[in-house]
Amino acid sequence: MNSSGPNTTHQGRDPRDLDSEDQKARFCADIAAFADAAMNGDLTRRMNADYTDPNFRRSATMLNELMSSIGNNLADFNDAMAALAQGDLHRGMRDKHRGAFGPLQKNFNLAMATVRTVLGEQGAERFTNKASKFRRMLTAVGPDEVAGEIRASDDGTRPVPSPPHDLWLKLAEALNGSRR
Repeated sequence: MNSSGPNTTHQGRDPRDLDSEDQKARFCADIAAFADAAMNGDLTRRMNADYTDPNFRRSATMLNELMSSIGNNLADFNDAMAALAQGDLHRGMRDKHRGAFGPLQKNFNLAMATVRTVLGEQGAERFTNKASKFRRMLTAVGPDEVAGEIRASDDGTRPVPSPPHDLWLKLAEALNGSRR
């Protein structure tokens, strides 16, 4: 069973009993639900692939594989970003990514290597410690407080004053102080 949910148009009917027009209508409904889920950020949704028509079955299977591939690529990037947010400068994107995700992986891992090189071993340790302190500071500021104070700047060249911005300034100050 897949996670495409109930298909109310053809509910209770065996897919093998549907004529080609019914299968076409069911396939179109499945595509619409699949696309809607993807556009709303749900990359876990899958299409039914139990069509008797081999073209519909093959297309549904390929679309499911596509969605799975996109989800896996984004999960790897998200894991690497989460590790960075936790202060881990050694975790990069691990899987071998292709297509549009290849340059994303290459650039992210290169950026991480650059940061490690610039900071050096002791600087990387200090970064991890400061990131941990910063995380605790963010935890102390509730999400409602942060969201309520963020304002858009009318001038793209000056920073937007907000609690997260102030915390970043404190982190930068702390990092600068640790180099002295």
